Amino acid sequence: MESTFQHEQQRVDRVTEIIEGRILKLGEDTTRQRNEVVKIRKYFWDEVKVNVDTFDDYLETIIGLRQEAQALAVSQSTHRLSSKKLSTLQRMKKSPYFGRIDFSEEGVPTEEQIYIGISTLTDDSGEDFLVYDWRAPISSIYYDHHPGMASYVTPGGVIHGRLEKKWQYLIRDGVLQSMFDTSLTIGDEILQIVLGKGTDKHMHNIVATIQQEQNRIIRHDSGRLLIVHGAAGSGKTSAALQRIAYLLYKYRDSMSADQIILFSPNSLFNNYVSNVLPELGEENMQQVTFQEYLNHRLSDGFKVENPYEQLEYVLTAENTSSYRSRVEGIVFQSLDTVF
Repeated sequence: MESTFQHEQQRVDRVTEIIEGRILKLGEDTTRQRNEVVKIRKYFWDEVKVNVDTFDDYLETIIGLRQEAQALAVSQSTHRLSSKKLSTLQRMKKSPYFGRIDFSEEGVPTEEQIYIGISTLTDDSGEDFLVYDWRAPISSIYYDHHPGMASYVTPGGVIHGRLEKKWQYLIRDGVLQSMFDTSLTIGDEILQIVLGKGTDKHMHNIVATIQQEQNRIIRHDSGRLLIVHGAAGSGKTSAALQRIAYLLYKYRDSMSADQIILFSPNSLFNNYVSNVLPELGEENMQQVTFQEYLNHRLSDGFKVENPYEQLEYVLTAENTSSYRSRVEGIVFQSLDTVF
């Protein structure tokens, strides 16, 4: 076991070294791209010749403006993507991965070792996967199967094979602290360590401790609507946030974080969950309370009553003729609903 542990630590060191090299290069690229964005913004109007004397001059001015705007948009997008990747690599440097599966695919003579982390990492050639993203199709085996026959769904069809072993790792600041070969999805030792880290002001991602039922929720995509019912503390919010990260990964060509709205009970909750998606290398979705959303959508044509006004009415207007019907309306609007 000691030699296995040393071998795994050597792999952690090798992966960490590759990550550090990527961080160094990407840091230089990000700085250069940021300077380029600043330069384009600063000299934007110097590059555009504004002339509206004739129609041709006007048309030339419009074309020039469009070209400069497109150049700025491309530079900003490139810088944003580089910054996002750099942030993810900096997180991976501390803990490159948390799990591994040894999988034998049907028809393939060799067994493959799949290491799973918060994002994909390849070697310098781009052909050998050092770490698979936890949202990748093959990673679902880690959450859904015990050692034995297993399968996973890909865009090209279902892949069958055998899960030989499942390992769990606890890596902190590039040092392998614990590793377990277990037939369970989450080893009790690791779960105790994760839960025993203490609480702070933010919720954290749970990708290393996702249970099978939570994984079904996260990866569900067979219908437009998904309703999750569970007791307080059962992990509904955690699963919902990991699901957002999964959808942003799977539909990254057609979906972005600013297309998703999270309705929160209050602003404290917004702050509490604001750390989860950035930990996974994704931008945060829009977060509003339902009251704020109603004010935004309806305030031009309607007066939106806030909870304090409702409470004042309930306590002071009991003798009015409309009291009963209005209280019934308030109760109906206040029913707890999970989307």
